[in-house]
Amino acid sequence: MSTPPPSPSLLRAVSFVLACGVLMGALGATTGAWAPVPRLAVLAGGAVLLATFGAWVMLRAQARTREDCARALKRADDARALRDAVMDITPVGFAFFDRDLQYVHVNAALAAMNGLPVSAHLGRHVTEVLPALGTVLAPRLARALETDAPLQDVSLQVETPAAPGEARFWFGGYSRVRGSGGEVLGVIASLSEVTERLRAEQSLQEHEGRLDVLTRSLPDYLWGGKLRGGVLRDFYCTPVIERTTGYPPSAFTTPGPEGTPAPLWAEMIHPEDRARYRECIEGLSPGTEAEVEHRIICADGRVRWVRSRAAASGLDAQDAVHLGCVVTDVTDRRLADDLRQRLHDSFRRSATEWRRTFDAVSSPLVVLSADGIIHRLNGAAGALFQQADPTGQPLSSTVGAPPWTSAEPLVEELRQTHGTANRQVHDAASSRTWELAAAWVDEAGSEDPRIILVATEITRLLELQAHVRRSETMAAMGAIVAGVAHEVRNPLFSISAVVDAVEATFGTRPELQPYLDVLRGEVRRLTHLTQELFEYGRPARGEWADGAVGSVVSEALSSCELAGEKAAVKLTRQLSEGLPPVRMDSRRLFHVFRNVVENAVQHSPQGTTVHMAVEAVEEAGREWVRCTVHDGGPGFKAEDLPHVFEPFFSKRRGGTGLGLSIVQRILEEHQGRIRLSNHPAGGAEVTILLPISPPAATSGPSHQSQAS
Repeated sequence: MSTPPPSPSLLRAVSFVLACGVLMGALGATTGAWAPVPRLAVLAGGAVLLATFGAWVMLRAQARTREDCARALKRADDARALRDAVMDITPVGFAFFDRDLQYVHVNAALAAMNGLPVSAHLGRHVTEVLPALGTVLAPRLARALETDAPLQDVSLQVETPAAPGEARFWFGGYSRVRGSGGEVLGVIASLSEVTERLRAEQSLQEHEGRLDVLTRSLPDYLWGGKLRGGVLRDFYCTPVIERTTGYPPSAFTTPGPEGTPAPLWAEMIHPEDRARYRECIEGLSPGTEAEVEHRIICADGRVRWVRSRAAASGLDAQDAVHLGCVVTDVTDRRLADDLRQRLHDSFRRSATEWRRTFDAVSSPLVVLSADGIIHRLNGAAGALFQQADPTGQPLSSTVGAPPWTSAEPLVEELRQTHGTANRQVHDAASSRTWELAAAWVDEAGSEDPRIILVATEITRLLELQAHVRRSETMAAMGAIVAGVAHEVRNPLFSISAVVDAVEATFGTRPELQPYLDVLRGEVRRLTHLTQELFEYGRPARGEWADGAVGSVVSEALSSCELAGEKAAVKLTRQLSEGLPPVRMDSRRLFHVFRNVVENAVQHSPQGTTVHMAVEAVEEAGREWVRCTVHDGGPGFKAEDLPHVFEPFFSKRRGGTGLGLSIVQRILEEHQGRIRLSNHPAGGAEVTILLPISPPAATSGPSHQSQAS
């Protein structure tokens, strides 16, 4: 064992004593010829001076030594505080054990994982704190004390008081700690709980197994790969491909050059459809979807019709697009479509053959006798009667069954003309519009003429026409508004900068403060207006996904709680459970709900309530998710309702008049509807309808909606 070096204080003391001895020797030699009394006086005085000076030097050295010790202790305390702070805030559990495997330090994370306070660990052996955990940890810690190489443990499974009765999985790391002199101080252990990760991996494996079972149970086969440089690579397909094509999966597992599909994959596509297929499916752009019907040549030489529905992901880190496709055999459907077309043509040529195929017609169709008695109707027409059978009743008695309730004048006209007639009718209750076509059928030699009524719903067609007209107007207005907003933004920035400069230069002059406040308020108002203009003129580009609107509604209500508190208006909600999914851009839809709720709060007096209810309903023959906002304000004025969706129309002081216009535009993107009315109990009521996503929805909305 090496001898520690002498301390600086000892060295200084020895040096001072030697110096004093040298000085006293020199003084004695100098006064050697003097008389004894003077010489003794001089030597005594010199000794006193040296002793006094030495005492002063020693006291100062001791003071400096105490200061150095205090600074060293402070640095040690700071280092210890920093260590404790770092270990306490880290989510990983840390513990330091001495050589006897007793806890010396435990951070808060490990104490929480163990389910015990920190004080219950310190000074106790690892097996005393948690016997189950200590029995497992003790051998590992002992091995760590014997080597400088860190140890890791990925299979630590224990039960702790934090989760009694439940096995938890931990990842452990152990390392021996040495002091500055090389002596072993103990071992430090870090523990991270990986229970949830292991459970997630297990759940993922289970889901993969279920997905494999589901894939094998489907009649459709799936294939996928990566598109890089317009070439399909890394190809794979599901084994059920054999059901449709007759080729075993092994015929497609041997890839072509650079991972491209086997040559059979391209040869299987019918030669007349290959170019169209490649352009539609393999030419997909990132983030798009496509569907195409084409023919394939099966292993036995048969030609089958299939529908390929493909979706492409965005570009990955290698500039590749992940492509997935579902292939469905539609041969039977194609044959059925061809058959239905032939039957329809035969219906127009021969009334006799028309009777045989009557129930195969998909359009609502009613056959009347000459005196207006319902003789026969097909299934589509029966659905319009709410499944009630009106056979044998006069058409005039079908009250409440649009569009037949509006067909009586058309029948009367045919009785006089014995020809054909058309009429467009609208049912205000269901907001549906129909095109009624009637024909007088009088076969040669027949004494029983018939009147045939065919109804074609044109509600969507009229909505599309109105939407096209509105879209053209909105597009032009949006371009103008966006341009104006862009031109206004730069001057607003300059004005704001000038106001800041004036305030910085003359801000201490009280007579200027009212003017600066007015300028700042106006700049904020114009900035808000500019932002509204940008939102109004922004083109429809969103991130579409199927999901429940409940979370979006809750988020919007939460964002309006502060405004409700300031206005002393209470916000309540009623969200039905199990809401069906809708196709939506959650960011844009959040803007709709927040805008509607903020308007309701702003128009509600203090002490009232704004209530929002969300439920699944069926209206006008379609399924919707209906969101209703009812406030406690005065409601809408009858003269204002036709103008509320017009840009810049506002009855609120300081309002831009763009809020409901933007709401309507976003709902148009979602194929939704919005209705404004006054609640019978008082207050305004805003109803938002969002169409429920069909089970096999694969694309975003085709921009159409209705505001009523």
